[in-house]
Amino acid sequence: MKAEFEPVTDELRKLLSERLKHSNVSKLFGYEIEDIKKDYCNLSLAYSEAITNGQKSKGTIHGGIVAALVDTAAAFALSTGFEGQMSFATVDLHINFLHRAQTKVYAHAKVIRKGSRLNVCDVDVLDENGKHVAKASVNFILTKRMEGK
Repeated sequence: MKAEFEPVTDELRKLLSERLKHSNVSKLFGYEIEDIKKDYCNLSLAYSEAITNGQKSKGTIHGGIVAALVDTAAAFALSTGFEGQMSFATVDLHINFLHRAQTKVYAHAKVIRKGSRLNVCDVDVLDENGKHVAKASVNFILTKRMEGK
């Protein structure tokens, strides 16, 4: 991981871990925060047959579930810049699927633009072997003005 990301406080790490733990989507898919820093989140999704497209897909994780992982990882990366507040909404998510996701996957999200209304995250999804399975861009709009913005 690049040294460009600063650590978050223990309080913020705990707040975001609790938020993820109580998130309905996370309860459904079992997301885990692998690492979180200012403007960065590595969120993982464990492999299970239940989230695949079935046997004929050779055990490939459903693309919509990978996209949900991307969106969540990007939201958590962005929230580190607002002390855990999530007063924003996804307005655009573009994803390119590069390879089949057939193992545990990791979404590495980083904030590349923080604006007064529009914020952009870049997300790379890798499998447990380091294969690049997806590349995404997620745009968020602030739904209320944040302090300092």
